[in-house]
Amino acid sequence: MKVLLMYKSRDFDLTGKLPANAQTLIQDLELSTLFSAMARGDEFLAVVAEKAVLTSLIDLEEIRYRQQILKDCLQNSATVRGIYAIAE
Repeated sequence: MKVLLMYKSRDFDLTGKLPANAQTLIQDLELSTLFSAMARGDEFLAVVAEKAVLTSLIDLEEIRYRQQILKDCLQNSATVRGIYAIAE
């Protein structure tokens, strides 16, 4: 399994601003339920999930890179779960 980051050429920015319509999207799409399920009670993961979901990608290469990360994680789900368990 390769070590992949969310972005190929930069770090994930937890301090970046959310889009102006973030609260409307969260409410209209009931995203708080999704964020809660993704975080499973972990406040840090809730913040990461919110930022990741609400921060759009527009660059095709970044989208492809992110899809490769997902593919790798799905193919190595036991390893990903093991890494997460270490951090708990």
